[in-house]
Amino acid sequence: MNLDGLELIKRTIADLEARRVKPHPPFVKSLVPDPLTLLLAGGPKESQTEVAKLQGALAHLSPDSDRGCGSFFDAGGQPDSDIWLATVWSIASLGWASGKDIAKNWSQQCPERYTEQGFEDAWNGYNKNHPNPIGIGSLYKRAMQFGWQPNQSPAPAHFIGSYKLLTSNDLRALPPVKWRLKGVLPYEGLAALYGPSASGKSFLALDLSVALAEGGNWFGVRTAQSTVIYVALEGESGFKNRVAAWELENQRPLPTNMFMVMQPFQITNVSDVDMLAATVPHDSVVIVDTLNRAAPTSDENSSKEMGEILQACKRLQVLIGGLVALIHHTGKDTTRGARGHSSFFAALDGAIEVERSNDKRSWSIAKAKDGEDGKNFPFSLKVHTLGTDSDGDEITSCTIAQAMPNIFVKTPPQGPKQQEALRKLKNAFNASGLTNFGLPLCPQGAKSMKVEDAITHLAGTMTTTPKNKRTNEARRLMTALTASSHLESTIDASGDAWCWVSI
Repeated sequence: MNLDGLELIKRTIADLEARRVKPHPPFVKSLVPDPLTLLLAGGPKESQTEVAKLQGALAHLSPDSDRGCGSFFDAGGQPDSDIWLATVWSIASLGWASGKDIAKNWSQQCPERYTEQGFEDAWNGYNKNHPNPIGIGSLYKRAMQFGWQPNQSPAPAHFIGSYKLLTSNDLRALPPVKWRLKGVLPYEGLAALYGPSASGKSFLALDLSVALAEGGNWFGVRTAQSTVIYVALEGESGFKNRVAAWELENQRPLPTNMFMVMQPFQITNVSDVDMLAATVPHDSVVIVDTLNRAAPTSDENSSKEMGEILQACKRLQVLIGGLVALIHHTGKDTTRGARGHSSFFAALDGAIEVERSNDKRSWSIAKAKDGEDGKNFPFSLKVHTLGTDSDGDEITSCTIAQAMPNIFVKTPPQGPKQQEALRKLKNAFNASGLTNFGLPLCPQGAKSMKVEDAITHLAGTMTTTPKNKRTNEARRLMTALTASSHLESTIDASGDAWCWVSI
């Protein structure tokens, strides 16, 4: 132990004795005391000097480490490199009013690892009644091993407190955003892949899972190779056939770092979440198919119950330290996106929307923090015959095939308002439009609506536009889309105007 360490211990003993707190029986004092043991008998009181001292020690401890088990040293006294949880709990042991803010500010210096819920769970997980609780002495001892000197001048006053002031140089030094699916799904967080029934979203989710496990490009988008756990709650036999079809199409087995879970699982059951997290490798991707099957008794439209679902999902995400992706449905009105309370979409760090119009399918980036929303990727389902059942009927399943976009496709509508209006109209036609029943000029199989019905529907989605202006704005947008040939129209035998999306 160096002189600085001995000086810290001497001052600690003097402070304890001054407060008449005896950390050990007299015979123990003949040994070299351990700072942790000493300070467990009574941590330093909160003061400007002690806060500055703690800040100085924290400057030598990096928050960019794994969670760890809540200890700076192992049973043999050797330093542990995973010190984040140990640091948070050491600060919590002080009982200072400013302790939580100090710990949070230190943790947030590594934004790619920090999550609000993860920090709250860690902070609240400190147990002062543990038979051998961690204390601030261990933190100081570890900081000294990294070069901290207890008697060095405290940090400048404007850096002591709940906030860290960053310069432009600090910002440039921050690490880049990490992605699982570049520009679409973050490396850590909560994501969703949603779409209407029969849109192919589960086939797409399986295809994405394999791409993540292999680390190859997916629809031309780069992935980060990951361990993937697919929680299949939609039926074992159906999922088995999907895997068989994929292996048949690709002439190879699934990657060895992709696993399936097929037992019942409820995301709102804490025990289920904890058991899954204990089974799943850290830093992995967990895909839950579907959210409805994982929360069968919850009301997705309830703010309270959706909040409970999201809290449970976030708990799972924090425990595994990776990405949790939920396969989910759209509602009856597909223009409103993912089914359920609006808090669901707001809580997502990334989202993929799957759409189907007639026989055409595509997925698009519905939400990507620091990414690019709105990109669209067409795909199709390729049917495979896997054999016959006991009745002699064919057993089939599908795989994903990237569709070639039409090289003569029209340029996108001008401006975000027209683009959003066209997207909403496409969904409306798909959900409630009538398949061509003999309208002149209307392509076979196209879905159409009366023009006035389409205007009324579009106006009803314009919640940010004043009510007295919605109908005129909807009519203006439809006129512009018709003029640019994105919408087609005709008149039926009764003189009613009909419209459909141009193919």
